[in-house]
Amino acid sequence: MNIQPIDTHNRRDVNRFIDFPHQLYRDNPYWVPELHPAARLVFDQKRHPFYRHSTAQFFLAQNQNEVVGRIAVLHNRNYSDHYKQEVGFFYNFDLINDQEVAKALLDAAVNWARQQGITSILGPRGFLRSQGFGLLVEGFDQIPAVGIPYNFPYYQNLLENYGFAKEADILSGYMIRSDQLPEKVFAAADRVAERSNFKVLQFKRKRDLKPWIPMVDLVYREAFLENPNYFPTTPDEFTLMAQNIYQIADPRLIKIITQDEKIAGFILGYPNINRALQKTHGRLWPFGWVVLLRAMRDTRHVDLNGLGLLPEYQGRGANIMLYAEVERSLRAVEAEYAEMIQIDERNFNSFSDMQTVGVRVHKRHRLYRLVL
Repeated sequence: MNIQPIDTHNRRDVNRFIDFPHQLYRDNPYWVPELHPAARLVFDQKRHPFYRHSTAQFFLAQNQNEVVGRIAVLHNRNYSDHYKQEVGFFYNFDLINDQEVAKALLDAAVNWARQQGITSILGPRGFLRSQGFGLLVEGFDQIPAVGIPYNFPYYQNLLENYGFAKEADILSGYMIRSDQLPEKVFAAADRVAERSNFKVLQFKRKRDLKPWIPMVDLVYREAFLENPNYFPTTPDEFTLMAQNIYQIADPRLIKIITQDEKIAGFILGYPNINRALQKTHGRLWPFGWVVLLRAMRDTRHVDLNGLGLLPEYQGRGANIMLYAEVERSLRAVEAEYAEMIQIDERNFNSFSDMQTVGVRVHKRHRLYRLVL
């Protein structure tokens, strides 16, 4: 078996890295391919904003010229600076069920990390803060939310046998249309809004969202600063994150909470288009974009990937208003199913709110750490 570092300027190498999971999961009904332009962008060190402050290396495992595994290892210096420790990430960890292949790939990642002065490796975590993270350990019979990783069950044993240990579990849960909040909750939310002068900004057109996007970034920073998975992004990274969401946004699923003309919080939802991504194999051309546009219009499956309140508004009744507005949004698009995505088990307030509104936990991703 051979472990090959990827030459990111070699189109054949890049294609083999991108194409491998398509082969590995070809008979799996739940795995969803990444859009090809996004998958290819992470190899472009001139265009991807990650490389303006950090570095990464990609490896392929080959057996008699057949690809049997892949991994990316990242040194996100902004994350390391924020936590004041040299931490690496591993990502794109896909392979056949073979401990020897796992060891060879992880050995290569560890050796590269040590050369960068990294003292521990955390993951799976990607190139942008907005990318889903963790290894799926529960919920293998469910379609993932958009951008959230899916993997085979055997990955867990391969990682743990190598020496990776649990850092934290990341939980996702769902609501169905019949899981409606009692009317008294809406009445209470309306009283909070009137008493505290909260207003809800709603949108009908995508272009109406654009002026608010930079302000949402500021709110996100303050609302999630104490979140154990938070780290700051650069303006260029936030622009890329916002573009990715804007492409699939339904303005009816995005709301901004204000008080006295200042942003107090936000709700970010979008249609789940993953069944369409499966049909197109992640390709937009020649007709993939038509399939995706149709899915954005017709799906009744919604992902909720951002609920935030600034710290000064938390615990003052604004939480109940936030969740009432979530349900109003879901009713507006006639959603049959909504998934609240990736709440860290260490984020006690968010986890408690999930339980309060009746969200059923059905997926568990696990962050792993290896101390070098």
